[in-house]
Amino acid sequence: MAAEATIRSSLQIKADDIEYQSRPTAYTADVTGRKGPAPGAFTATIAGTDVDFSELTTPSLCRIQNQDATNRVDVGIWDPETGVFYPVDELLPGESYVRRLSRNLAGEYGTDPPAGTTGPNTNRLRVRAFSASCVVLVEAFEL
Repeated sequence: MAAEATIRSSLQIKADDIEYQSRPTAYTADVTGRKGPAPGAFTATIAGTDVDFSELTTPSLCRIQNQDATNRVDVGIWDPETGVFYPVDELLPGESYVRRLSRNLAGEYGTDPPAGTTGPNTNRLRVRAFSASCVVLVEAFEL
């Protein structure tokens, strides 16, 4: 039997004019790596804090939780070459989400490098707090 992860996720909305329930609510994924969870809890600052995946060769399945009781955080891509942060996710106080990180997370895109070469791998996953620094938990596992 292959090592498997079970991911459970659903969205249910009940409002005056909307009633929605996502399906399916669970799926399984193969797990071949043996490292994780990493990096664990850290403080995300207002300027932004890079997520350190150095313990993992290829981070994959990942849970991110905002552990602050009052402040929100943005999760996104930081491009240190341009100094630009691209927010993708917003986590309100206490929220937690599971995602599969791209194996190309650090890759650079936009122009193709010359044949036989590779572009710089400098992009990073970054968490940026609002109003005040927040403790964020990132639990990533190897692909």
